[in-house]
Parts: sequence; structure tokens; C-alpha cells
Amino acid sequence: MLRTLLAAVAVLSLLSAPAQAAKREPHHVTRLALDTMRPGSAFDCDTERGTSWYGSTARCLAELCRGQNVVNASIVGGDGRLRPNPCARSRDDRR
Repeated sequence: MLRTLLAAVAVLSLLSAPAQAAKREPHHVTRLALDTMRPGSAFDCDTERGTSWYGSTARCLAELCRGQNVVNASIVGGDGRLRPNPCARSRDDRR
């Protein structure tokens, strides 16, 4: 009986040590978590997530609109509706 009790205590102490060590390690943000926090499209630049990620709406639009359609005033969104194009340049920007 004593041997069984000592064996059980030894096994439990071995199992609890890694669990305690895992709680003390710092949490590292993975690449996947970073990609999910990043704004997905130029439509997100006006949101809190877009401005906090890039610092301002203008920087967000500059980054996410690079290589996109900047001529048309409206585009068809993912839901099939016509939406204002956030990447459309104003008349002053075209010069």
C-alpha cells in the first residue's frame, strides 16, 4: 500500500512540473495570430483595427491599395453589392 501511494505521488509530481513550467513561460504571438489581426482589405482602414495596425487611415490605404483599382469610384464588394471604392483617388491625387 505504501509503495502504491509513493508511486502515485511521484507520478503526480512529474505531471504537475511541466504544467507549472508552461504557465511561467512568456506568451509568444505566432505568425498566424499576427495575420488574423492585420486588416484584410482597404474597407477595414476606417475601423479601429486598421488605424491601430498602420497608425493612420492614410497609411493603411496607401499600403492596402498598392496595385489595386484606384480609378473607379465604385466597385462590387464580396457580397455582390456596389460599394464606394476606398482606394479611389480624388481629383487632386491624380496630378
